[in-house]
Amino acid sequence: MRVNRYLAQALNVSRRKADELVKEGRVKLNGKVLKDFVDINEDDSVEVDGEPVRIEKGRKLYFAFYKPPFVISSSKDEEGRRTVCDFFKGFEQKLICVGRLDYLSEGLLIVTNDGKFANLLMHPKYKVRKTYLIKTKDTVGADLLKRMSKGVGLEDGFFKPLSIKKTKNPNWIVVSIDSGRNRVLRRFFKAFNVGILKLKRIAIGDVELGSLKEGEYRELEKREVESLKKLAYRNRGGVAFG
Repeated sequence: MRVNRYLAQALNVSRRKADELVKEGRVKLNGKVLKDFVDINEDDSVEVDGEPVRIEKGRKLYFAFYKPPFVISSSKDEEGRRTVCDFFKGFEQKLICVGRLDYLSEGLLIVTNDGKFANLLMHPKYKVRKTYLIKTKDTVGADLLKRMSKGVGLEDGFFKPLSIKKTKNPNWIVVSIDSGRNRVLRRFFKAFNVGILKLKRIAIGDVELGSLKEGEYRELEKREVESLKKLAYRNRGGVAFG
């Protein structure tokens, strides 16, 4: 595993912060100060500021990841296209994508090795709120936006967003939903003859995409993980989740 990835996991910091630690000469490998981003194995001794660091085996991992467009929200693809897991090479644990985005769409995904947590967020009945920033081909007027806010019948049933509003830019719309139905936003906009130029998920519950760039990820803070659990807990009717 590359040393910056190792440090990011062991210290629960961003890859950018891990890079800085190496560049600042604060990392030692087997007693020698590191000057390059080398690969390390289990037998190596790693220190930061003189203190030993290691990855805790069996630790549950939770990441916020910025999925670029033209990437599959999966661990593998039969057509050989790039997948989310291609960005997480070097992890021994099996990672799961939570909250799929279609091939053309981009933005926030949660990636974890905690299957119970993944199921909690993905199950339709738990209705976790997801927020999207959408760029439309043409400007959506106030009357059309009002009609869209009331919902529409789709081939798999009625759909209504939790909220839909314009931004200061007339061709950008913010939409919040709690549905996990396949490509539901694209089908919803098509029902009103509104073309989509860009669809980006910017939040899942209280976890925001923030300043992440395409292909980057960061480990979720404990409060963010707990916030997602509590949100789904409330939506599932108060059944405890451990």
